[in-house]
Amino acid sequence: MKSEKQKVSIKDIAKELGISITTVSFVINGKAKNRISDKVIKKVEDYIEKVGYRPNSSAQSLRTGKSQTIVFMAEDISDPFFSTVAKEMEGLAFKHGYRIIYCSTENKKERALELLQFFKDKDVDAFIITPPENFESETKKLIEEEKVVVLFDRHFHNLDHHYVVLDNVNSTKNAVEFLKEKGFKNIGFVGLKSNLSPMQERHQGYLEAVPHPMSLLIKFNAVGKKQGNDQLEKFLDDHPAIDAILFATNSLAIAGLRVLRKKSIQVPEQLGVATFDDRELFELHTPSISVVSQPVADLAKELIKGTLKLLGHPEDNTIRIRKSLSGTVIPRKSTERN
Repeated sequence: MKSEKQKVSIKDIAKELGISITTVSFVINGKAKNRISDKVIKKVEDYIEKVGYRPNSSAQSLRTGKSQTIVFMAEDISDPFFSTVAKEMEGLAFKHGYRIIYCSTENKKERALELLQFFKDKDVDAFIITPPENFESETKKLIEEEKVVVLFDRHFHNLDHHYVVLDNVNSTKNAVEFLKEKGFKNIGFVGLKSNLSPMQERHQGYLEAVPHPMSLLIKFNAVGKKQGNDQLEKFLDDHPAIDAILFATNSLAIAGLRVLRKKSIQVPEQLGVATFDDRELFELHTPSISVVSQPVADLAKELIKGTLKLLGHPEDNTIRIRKSLSGTVIPRKSTERN
């Protein structure tokens, strides 16, 4: 036996077990079923586990035509929502012999295209993408190139593709109903001015849930900056009757809380606050902030399960991965009125 486990080769394993190199190769590459007896398969697998053998990834890729790698292109991998999903996916993928590579597009089309070309050149097996704005034609082209593509968090209504998303319309309606049940009557909405599906759907859900909507849509690159903060201040000044605000994203909520503090508006005594996507900050904030929490573990599970299904059945054009999961309202002090 080799003194360094990582240097054990297929040839070493075959010699130690008294079987052919081909037999060992079949077992390692998952091609032994119906070719080799279960007894021999188990014998090889037990020995591999004992010596800690790991196949050379480059050589394995040449033999199988697969890199055993899935790319997760998120909007911002440092965002707690995307990083938590990535971590969940990483663990699930690893159990099935795949690695996850993650990167950030920063919601910029040019950056997404550069990353896409880089990973296409690396022959990764699949793409899980949170597409930036105006990325529909690029997604269509990727699908036409017969790449395995699953969109996450957002999708395109006019394109036949695979996706895993939150049910944004109904999740927003549930959040509005929750605020109504807490006694709020004039509920405002602060979202993003964007053609991305979750932003449009959250606004749609809000418009369908209130009889007299009062909403503000801020450009993505203005959130947390002077332009966006000025817009929010003006919105509050122009709508003094608002007694609660539902923020469409956690970054909008953070910017909004700063504006409320600047204007000395008390939460929840003067204004109730709720937002999409939980963060540790919201739980620790005084008062703690009510949120619409996304089912992170379930989203990650559906993404990996769907991607692996597509990878396992490359010739089956009937498979459709289209999952829309419900969010959960987590009540906290920011919506508790005396």
